[in-house]
Amino acid sequence: MRKICVFLLTLVLTMGANGLQAQTTGYNRLKNVATGHVANLPYKYVFAPNVTEDEACSQPGTVAYMEFGDNQVKQLRAQGTDVVNDLVPMMKVILKQAFSEEYYYALREEMINVVKASYTGAMGNLLVSYMSRYTYEDFQNYIDRMDTNMYYAETEGGYYVYFHSPAFPLDAGDFTEYFTNKVNSYMSAFRGRLQLMVEPFLEGREELKPMINSMIAHLRFADYFYFREIESEDYGTQFGFANSQDYQKEGANDVWTFVPVDTNDRYFGVEGQMQAADGAWYAAFTMGFPYRLAEGMKAYIVEDVVDVDKSEVKWSEVKSDVIPALTPVILRLNAKEAASNKLEMLEDDGGSVIENNALQAATNKHGFLLGRTLEEPDTHYYVLDMEGGKPCLKATEETFLYPNQGFFYLEDSYKQRTTTDYLILSVDVNGVEEIPVTAHTTNQVFDLQGRRVSHPVKGIYIINGKKTVVR
Repeated sequence: MRKICVFLLTLVLTMGANGLQAQTTGYNRLKNVATGHVANLPYKYVFAPNVTEDEACSQPGTVAYMEFGDNQVKQLRAQGTDVVNDLVPMMKVILKQAFSEEYYYALREEMINVVKASYTGAMGNLLVSYMSRYTYEDFQNYIDRMDTNMYYAETEGGYYVYFHSPAFPLDAGDFTEYFTNKVNSYMSAFRGRLQLMVEPFLEGREELKPMINSMIAHLRFADYFYFREIESEDYGTQFGFANSQDYQKEGANDVWTFVPVDTNDRYFGVEGQMQAADGAWYAAFTMGFPYRLAEGMKAYIVEDVVDVDKSEVKWSEVKSDVIPALTPVILRLNAKEAASNKLEMLEDDGGSVIENNALQAATNKHGFLLGRTLEEPDTHYYVLDMEGGKPCLKATEETFLYPNQGFFYLEDSYKQRTTTDYLILSVDVNGVEEIPVTAHTTNQVFDLQGRRVSHPVKGIYIINGKKTVVR
């Protein structure tokens, strides 16, 4: 069931990220026509639809790079990953892993009992016979044939973003549509059972409850899940789903407009995280897109050199004002407010890389910039902090590393010798060594823990932001 939760979450995030303009390939934002709100993926599982227009240009999660064609989303890069081509196809794998043979037959038997209790007679018996002969192998083959495309349909005033749910796994010839409608009419009892089954796996993931329960509540075979903004008690405004029946009744609330990010607002701002004794504000930052620093801002990397006797690491300034995608840096800002620290989004930089950068990107286990959840606070991970009024890297006390965050990973060989829980950035910010951004000549390779790997052996790695199997 945990993997079912992952599957449902994948749909939520994917649907949320799909706000796009059919006519405009490039950077876009998703805006609700009825409420005027802009969608934002801020951290962890939350996809918030209630960002105001003024706030949108200061939050990286409101932006996605999109490519379209044939009413489908061809590419959608948000938070460092191509959702459509990298993430959506994983749904099939997740489903096949989630449903063991034993679990599948238990669910099939439960559904048959629902039908028997709700319908009698020859047609009911025929439906049960069709369901009974549908084997686990048939179910696995059915998943392989699932449509993982994301679609959009233009209407007056905006677009509907939707995902086509599979037809009921039943080959009954001319009776297939009839039986599918019958099964959908019996789904109410089954939905309640699913929600009860999901509850234990939502503990500690309270923010997921309204989204997952919304999807379960609208689960229908051979139907469409429309993306919508909903108000949920105790959770505020969230994203949820509606099926085609609700779409007919409340369509106005499901209409979105896809706003291209043009040259006038092609930026996002960074808010200060830590303030030094001299008044300067700093932030550790990573972005899925390349960007240019605003005038007055500076970017620094941390080199993979630790003076364990002094608990120091070397801090170096980036020579270029252009920072490549997926590059963690420490930013010296102009002020605390995001509006003073505007980063201009650029087109793909062709794979440039900053050498000797020991900072890591806060990714999940698949290498996506959606944050990383730790089993427990792990003092191998160092995040930006202040010590004695100066910027430092301090061992994290949290169990979650936020997306768009940069951190430093310290190996055990160093941890056994160092005596502090922080690492001073040893070179004064006004006199650091400048290092260049060079053309990309070798792949950026990380293991599933986010650590850079120089010589990968057989296994799964994140290479240039994509999950790759090295054989």
